[in-house]
Amino acid sequence: MGIRRGLLLVGITLVVLATGLLAFRFLRPEGEEQTPDTPPATVPQGEGEAGGLPVTPYVAALGYIEPRGQVRRLAGANNGPSPARVAELLVQEGDTVTQGQRLAVFDGMPRLRAERQVLQAQTESLARQLELSRSEEKRYAELVASGAVSHDSLDQRRRATERLAGDYAEAKAQLQVVDADLRDGVLRAPMAGTVLEILTREGEQPDDSVVLELAQTDFMEVVAEVYETDIGRIRPGQRARITSEHGGFSGELSGQVREISRQVNRRDVFSSDPADAVDARVVEVRIALDPPSSQRVRDLTRMQVLVRIDTESRLG
Repeated sequence: MGIRRGLLLVGITLVVLATGLLAFRFLRPEGEEQTPDTPPATVPQGEGEAGGLPVTPYVAALGYIEPRGQVRRLAGANNGPSPARVAELLVQEGDTVTQGQRLAVFDGMPRLRAERQVLQAQTESLARQLELSRSEEKRYAELVASGAVSHDSLDQRRRATERLAGDYAEAKAQLQVVDADLRDGVLRAPMAGTVLEILTREGEQPDDSVVLELAQTDFMEVVAEVYETDIGRIRPGQRARITSEHGGFSGELSGQVREISRQVNRRDVFSSDPADAVDARVVEVRIALDPPSSQRVRDLTRMQVLVRIDTESRLG
């Protein structure tokens, strides 16, 4: 009786085990088991080839804001051994100016104006003398024809006319030089724009002749310094998002890649991270800001920013 009961228990146990194995085989997730002949899983889209690291759909870079067309550094003419001093400054930082507007006057202007007055008087006097001499020369030619005077007298008159003509031409040339110096004595705006910074004040002598910086701030852009290892992923028309690295403005700016430089240079913009590579090689990428974003930062030239370029976007 005991033997039969033991055999029955063993049979029941085997049946339970067999049922469990069958249930596990049919209920486990499909594709969970792989045999040695099963090919490796395909790398999902967006993963790189080196080490299986994912390739992000954007390129990050440091950059800075500047007006489109860059900043113009305006200088006075250096006609002497040293630059002229600024006698009068006619604009302030932040002023909007028109093309041809007077920006500054240099200290040589009073002397040049006086010199011009003298030369103008000399030129007018020589012009009258030359006209009179030519009339006399014509009269002497008529007298020679009639035999009233000799040819020597006519030759003397002609030499006098030629001398006066040379003096008159020289005076006119000197007058033109003074007029050019007078034009250089006033710094004028070569274009419409905004005065960004005044580098030389009244009474000061400009360093490198630079008086002020002018730019067209109606159209702002961001210059992003993209690592040379990432530049192959950048194309014109890709969209970009820009934020301030140090909180100079809130939110994000938007724009699109306008131009990619053809040169690789050392970087000009550095992160606050001490581990950041100082000698990294970068390529400048110019990003034209959308009009609303451009207006927000028109007064923030040279502000450092963080840039994210969407490498999967295209110009529509």
